[in-house]
Amino acid sequence: MKHAIAYYRVSTGRQGKSGLGLDAQQSAVQHYCNTNGFDLLTEVIEVKSTRKHRAGLYEALELCRKNKATLIVARLDRLGRDVEQIAGVVKSKVKIVVADNPHANELTIHILAAVAQDQRQRISETTKEALNAARKRGVELGKNGKILSVINKQAAEEFATKLSPVIRRLRKRGIISIRAVSNELNKKGVPTFREGGKWHPTTVFALMNRLNKQHRD
Repeated sequence: MKHAIAYYRVSTGRQGKSGLGLDAQQSAVQHYCNTNGFDLLTEVIEVKSTRKHRAGLYEALELCRKNKATLIVARLDRLGRDVEQIAGVVKSKVKIVVADNPHANELTIHILAAVAQDQRQRISETTKEALNAARKRGVELGKNGKILSVINKQAAEEFATKLSPVIRRLRKRGIISIRAVSNELNKKGVPTFREGGKWHPTTVFALMNRLNKQHRD
């Protein structure tokens, strides 16, 4: 039987609500192992790791090398927050499987990591621009909750625009229904607006509405 080591990372208490909590990660990895004939030797859990201090990840990689095992994570972003981090893990020569995108190879992992990093940077830039604009208008940011709604809306609009070519390609392939688009986006590992989440018909519906509104405007 093939051997596996699971690596879970939980950064904040909020992740329990976002689908990135420990239970959700364990469920995804265990399901993959059960359906693909892996013997899960052990689980390594890391809490609130930093970019430079990831002892849990290094421990998991070392266990994989010692046991000739595969490293399995629930989602790609559990391996790292940027391309450089994830590239470092890939270079470790340990076989890696991402449970929610098991067919991803080294090239695919690099591409998905780059897309996710670009998404975070764009959202961050949009947020900073909106905050600066609000300050210039004299808005007291700490006391006005409406500005946060404006910032989130602007970031969501930009995210929808970025995904527009992806949706067009799916439609050309005959993937049109909300559920079919949702399944395909998850299959390809396309990041959602809320980092770490999965696509659902409701989120795809919201995305389509934004794109349709942009088209009308």
